[in-house]
Amino acid sequence: MDILLALLGAGSAGGFSTIGTAINAQLKTTLHSPIAAAAINFLVGLSILTLLLRLGIFKPFNLDLLFITPWWAFLGGLLGAIFVSLSTLIVPKLGLTTTTLVVVFSQMFMSMVIDKLGWFGAIKYPITTPKILGIATLVIAILINQLDTNYSHKNVN
Repeated sequence: MDILLALLGAGSAGGFSTIGTAINAQLKTTLHSPIAAAAINFLVGLSILTLLLRLGIFKPFNLDLLFITPWWAFLGGLLGAIFVSLSTLIVPKLGLTTTTLVVVFSQMFMSMVIDKLGWFGAIKYPITTPKILGIATLVIAILINQLDTNYSHKNVN
């Protein structure tokens, strides 16, 4: 049952991420600023997380642990800001489907590298043929989708 819940959680996170990307792209269009859209995204997120902590839904953490945290563990916020900002710029150019496929491809590729090398405290896992085939399938999906997008745009205009 734990694996089913984990898969459901990962699938939900992916779906929410895609919805958030579409919403942030619209926010960027409305505000004419990817940075403002990203800032609002993170401000709302910080507000919700702070509220959840204040309501006691999550137990508070020990601030002293921040001093023993590896320096690179703080880069997640920076990388998240870059991701949200880039996504808001890219979705209007590639469309949501192609953008999402490319994001998933890059996540798969980088996760395979991190798993192989054990970076950031990750458990090491080997690069296997099924993983390579999965990544190759994503490349094919990106190409097919982009061909379809190019064909659809020519026929619509």
